[in-house]
Order: sequence, then structure tokens, then C-alpha cells
Amino acid sequence: MEDVITRMAALLARVLEDPALADDVTADTNLLLDVGIDSLHMITFLLAVEEEFDVEIDFESLDTIHLESVKAFCHFALDGDGR
Repeated sequence: MEDVITRMAALLARVLEDPALADDVTADTNLLLDVGIDSLHMITFLLAVEEEFDVEIDFESLDTIHLESVKAFCHFALDGDGR
């Protein structure tokens, strides 16, 4: 899981054009409150995650609970369960 978190952090840093973010993001980082990702960046991030991990994200099921931590988002996006 640590490798996945690192890759997610790198994607966030790239999408938000903030290289320092790659080192600051942890499994517990809240994507909305801590990162402050907006809707346009979120779409770009989701598309980047799909490409990076070769997955198809169910956008209809995405909820703010899945953004409460990078770990929760990883489970939602990669496992489809959001735990």
C-alpha cells in the first residue's frame, strides 16, 4: 500500500503543480481539507489515476467519504470498496 500512496502523492503533486506535495501527502491526508483539491483538479486527478493504475473509476459512486484520506480513495479507486 505504501507504494500506492507514494504514486498517488506524485500524481497529486503533478496535477496541482506543487512538487512539495509529493513529500507531504500521507495515507491519512484528506484530499479536500488538507490538499484543497478543487473540482477541475479532481477531474484531472481522477483521469490520471485511471491512466497510472490502468483502472476505470466509477465516478457515479464517488462520494466525499472517499476523499477523507488518500487511503480511503485508494481503496475506492483501486479496490472499488472505499474502505
